[in-house]
Amino acid sequence: MSTITEKRRVSSILKPQSVPDGNVTPTRNKVRFAALSIESALQDVLEHNRLAGYEEVIEKLREDIEDSTFIEIFLDAKQAVPLMQPCFGKLVEQLLATRWFHRSDDAQEAYKQFALELAIVQKNYCAMTVTKLVKMFIPEKVQETGALPSEEQQRQMGSVHDLIIRLKNVIPLIFDVVLTQLRKNFPYYKRPTGDTVSYLYNVLRMTEYASIYCDELLDIVVFHLLQMDVNVPRSAIEEAEYPDDEMIFEMAEGGEDEEMSRDSETMKHPVAETLDWYMDILFNYIEQTVKVDGQGDRLFKIVLNQFETHILPTHNTDHAQFMMFYICSFKLSYAEHFISSLWKNVNNPNKSPTVRQTSVGYIASMLARAKFVPLSYLKSMLVEMSHWVHNYIQRCDSMHYNQSLKAHLVFYSVCQAIFYVVAFRSNHLTTSAKNLTFLQSLQLSSIVTCQLNPLRVCLPTVATAFAGITRAYQLAYCHTILERNARRKLATVYKNSTQLPEDCLDTFFPFDPYMLKKSGKRIEPFYLQYQAHEVDEEAVDPAGISNGKGRKRYESVSEDIDDFIPESKRHRHLSGHGVDVSGEFTFSYGVSPGFHS
Repeated sequence: MSTITEKRRVSSILKPQSVPDGNVTPTRNKVRFAALSIESALQDVLEHNRLAGYEEVIEKLREDIEDSTFIEIFLDAKQAVPLMQPCFGKLVEQLLATRWFHRSDDAQEAYKQFALELAIVQKNYCAMTVTKLVKMFIPEKVQETGALPSEEQQRQMGSVHDLIIRLKNVIPLIFDVVLTQLRKNFPYYKRPTGDTVSYLYNVLRMTEYASIYCDELLDIVVFHLLQMDVNVPRSAIEEAEYPDDEMIFEMAEGGEDEEMSRDSETMKHPVAETLDWYMDILFNYIEQTVKVDGQGDRLFKIVLNQFETHILPTHNTDHAQFMMFYICSFKLSYAEHFISSLWKNVNNPNKSPTVRQTSVGYIASMLARAKFVPLSYLKSMLVEMSHWVHNYIQRCDSMHYNQSLKAHLVFYSVCQAIFYVVAFRSNHLTTSAKNLTFLQSLQLSSIVTCQLNPLRVCLPTVATAFAGITRAYQLAYCHTILERNARRKLATVYKNSTQLPEDCLDTFFPFDPYMLKKSGKRIEPFYLQYQAHEVDEEAVDPAGISNGKGRKRYESVSEDIDDFIPESKRHRHLSGHGVDVSGEFTFSYGVSPGFHS
């Protein structure tokens, strides 16, 4: 009986070959697979230890099949789920890895039903199921540009998200597995831009239906943002964008204009290009959440928590912190709360000196650069900081103390922050007699002449710019102190021309000019470029004597742009901080104060 059946089966398969139109292959695939039941193949392994049918099923799954056959396979697989023990992991992995989201709605539903049944009945396959879904966030074909996913890709990814939602509804704790797999499978920062953009887009999309896990999802996003940011420093971007000191401009011909326009928004450094798209997607997400969804307050708390946990303690970031800058631009209360939280860090002796110093840098940079911070709030913060400084000076005067930088690191940082903000915002703070009276109330002269001598450790450009403003309006006389400080540093400077001057604050101003092109368009409307005060038209030498030559060194620099010189170029002719190759001491840029020397 079995022999007759086998002959009939062979005959039925071979007979269609004589048919003229000859569509043989699909018929053979369908008939052969119909004869192979996944459930019977698994039972053969369990009961009779026969692997032939099991291996044949796996081989068939690797072939390209029609939607009708696909549906039959996964309906059969769903019935066989109770038999899918851990030893059948190879078959389960092949079933889950089968491409499905580009198929018909019925075929997609058959796959989803199988995945749901598998996750419910065989919980040991939950991690494998989630991993296969998460890996689908990375496109199969590498995109040439970092453009957002197309409508077709978004539709296909919508099916993946729908399955994750259904899994979350039947197994609430499965989202912990989702978070773990999202972290493990996040693309490496050197992968093509399209991979990272697509993955980030889908991770942020998950916050729509898993809002309770928004903090954890953004934690993943910020972690990988920082990893990318610290691996593409400002100097690397400058070298890629401006390889030569002199830019050579060529006239475009005919159809080259459009191409040059597209290229103008593309970063030449590949990781910087990925970072640019990354920041642009993040900014768009923040804007949509605040303006459209009305969830601004909740998102601000989450972003602030991410800032304090990850961004603030991280050294040498250039762009990640603008995530905080951008969300603060939507509401003044956000900016006030942000600055207030930083000031609490400064006043908290339980915080490390490094965190307190970094918090001061953020406060100074925010007050100087943010257009959305009103002058009234800026004044209130200057009053707060000056009171803190005066109280610190009074406490030190009543006891024996040393003047080392390490012993008074936070004090010197707050002093420099005051000098920086006053010099940077001098055009706004000196516009009226009322504002000048306010500056006099800060008692700046008492600060610069105290025994701790804060000008001694300030970045030279900050000290020089502050000295010019205070001298012009008779707020304080700093040039004698600068001259004396310069003489004290001569021995150190001339001993070794490559050695940094002793006792100089190692600080940074985190909101210095934004260098990414596409995402930078969102920052520009809220960002204050440095505008030189009229008293800066006369250059001042280290001894405080006007040389009467104006700004000869920077005549070629346009006054429309921010007075920021890339770090790689600002040190091109300097062998050390404030020391030129001839050994002559001169005031130069610090880490990045945003001023001309």
